[in-house]
Amino acid sequence: MTIRFLVDAWEDAEHDWPEICKTTGPLRILIGQRSLTRNEDGWSQSVKQTTRVSAYPLAQWFAAAWWRLMYEPLPPIGIKPSTSWRMAHEMTAAGFGFLWPRIVLAPDGENLQIWSVPTRDDSEQPVRYLADTGGIIRLKCFADAVDDFMDLVLNRLEAVGLSQSELRDVWTEIEEERADPALKDFRRMEAMLGFDPDEIDSGVVERFVELRESIGNSAPDEIASACASGDPIARLDHIKHAAEMEGMPGKFSIPEIEDPTGRYRDRPPWVRGHELARAVRKAMGLNGQAIPDPELSAMAELTPDQAFGENPCSERMPLGVAIRTQGSQVKFVLRKRNPAGRRFELARLICDHLLFGCDDSWLPATDTKTVRQKWQRAFAAEFLCPIDTLTEWLDNDFSEDSIENAADHFGVSERTVTSQLVNHGLLPAFMLDEGLGMDGFPYQI
Repeated sequence: MTIRFLVDAWEDAEHDWPEICKTTGPLRILIGQRSLTRNEDGWSQSVKQTTRVSAYPLAQWFAAAWWRLMYEPLPPIGIKPSTSWRMAHEMTAAGFGFLWPRIVLAPDGENLQIWSVPTRDDSEQPVRYLADTGGIIRLKCFADAVDDFMDLVLNRLEAVGLSQSELRDVWTEIEEERADPALKDFRRMEAMLGFDPDEIDSGVVERFVELRESIGNSAPDEIASACASGDPIARLDHIKHAAEMEGMPGKFSIPEIEDPTGRYRDRPPWVRGHELARAVRKAMGLNGQAIPDPELSAMAELTPDQAFGENPCSERMPLGVAIRTQGSQVKFVLRKRNPAGRRFELARLICDHLLFGCDDSWLPATDTKTVRQKWQRAFAAEFLCPIDTLTEWLDNDFSEDSIENAADHFGVSERTVTSQLVNHGLLPAFMLDEGLGMDGFPYQI
């Protein structure tokens, strides 16, 4: 799927800023062939596929929010995005007095999730946006589209004698940072922590960059996303304290799967997670049945009491983690307290071992919405509660009692059962009740 930002023709407009005057025109935003700018124009009493705005403030917003649009994921379920997050990910923040479509852009490290919702019926705005749609595109596709749009705007400014603009200065700096591996890595980490460029002390960002020396190549990205807050160092110290706990000594004991990260590379993470789970189940000869506690705990060379018994930790930990200690030995620090939650968490760590065990000495399971965590959750759901066996067991009975009984049978939460049914189109999406806004946004406004 592609996204495009197009201006059909340039027009002059009255405005104090010459950059605004000379870059006004009918803007069209397309995802695939669907127009996100489709609107009902109260002035002309007609429905249009374009909206008359200035391209300059949108380009300025892209430049100001570039690193966060590319690398800062949606906050975890149950956590309302901060004003800072919304300013960097909601297109209405482009401002300058124009009525922008209500679009949210949220990356996961690989793809960009896009939501576009119509203007509310009770709005008295003269332009009412009608698009109630969305989609997932590759981050590279989005970056290419923004590059093309930026070229369009900057070339227009140069053509009308406005080549020296704030936008050109900012975008030139961003292009230089993108071309410098060290600067790009710094900006990316800064964004994952939830900050605009130079908004946080560089020493804080360096603390997370330096984690690569001790915990692996990609795990620091997951830790940074989990620490995104006003005080990321306090969260990092909390995580390090949890990792230093005694934990449970064990060892992953599962079949190796050939090229697990390459399987279905171009498919959504939930599809890849499900297919990897099916491959592991097949290699272990599980044949669709529920996995009992002794068999699941043995995959980590733990006893059932260790893996699924009472959590000895008295404090609430920010993540679960498996830490390679020496050779193939692993220390498991689980945070979930109920047996179903601990089973799911252990399955997530098994997935992470298969995917990243060669690169990272820390294998984190967090609440964030990065592609790695999505992959883990999809794997755990299918590994513990395979959809084919689940639907056969339910026998078309999707009542609350039946879902509760299925959760007990497979040793998972009712939410896991519901998620499997929703993701396979057997129940409507609202059954998950993940805090979606009433107007279709991924959170309450």
